Amino acid sequence: MKSILIFFLLFFISACSTSIKNIKDDISVLSYEELSRNYISCSGHGNISSIGNFKGKLSFSFLSQNDSSFFQFQDLLGRKVLLMWLTPNSADAWNILENKRYNYSLIKDIFPLLSVVEPINITKFLWGNESVYNAEDFMVLGGQTNELSITFEKSNENENLINKAIFKDETNRQEVAILLKSRVHSDDFIDLDKVWKLMLI
Repeated sequence: MKSILIFFLLFFISACSTSIKNIKDDISVLSYEELSRNYISCSGHGNISSIGNFKGKLSFSFLSQNDSSFFQFQDLLGRKVLLMWLTPNSADAWNILENKRYNYSLIKDIFPLLSVVEPINITKFLWGNESVYNAEDFMVLGGQTNELSITFEKSNENENLINKAIFKDETNRQEVAILLKSRVHSDDFIDLDKVWKLMLI
């Protein structure tokens, strides 16, 4: 079950039908800050796949508002297996099947990559923006920095919002990709505290 948590931690969960705000700006050229000013929330779903030491695939749905995000991961049988709550500088997770809780410090101990990829950068990715990483950023992880990389991809060459992020560790032949299959920017307010409390009942 630890591998389920690692899938998510290596990088950084059904879409809601909501009203979309009409704005003059082309959404594909807006920054995260502009998007969060023009819209109240963002939701969608996608999947995480991994090759290398940990092989597998998980689907997820997500809800994001302001600078916080909530994830729900499902296994191949459709069971909820992991819940995760992100705020700008912290992360909390609940492994449902094993009933284990993880705070940010423990999560970083399990997988140090979150020393590079901060929770706020994961939220920015959900909204459609990438974060820039240099080789020096990976020094905290040790090893050869030129063997570690995070890249972003767009679903359409004419769109600036990214929908895929790939972490590669060439030395250990490990690769993890997170793909957003849908994303909806909305006017709807989401009570994330209420969502988190309901999930913990």
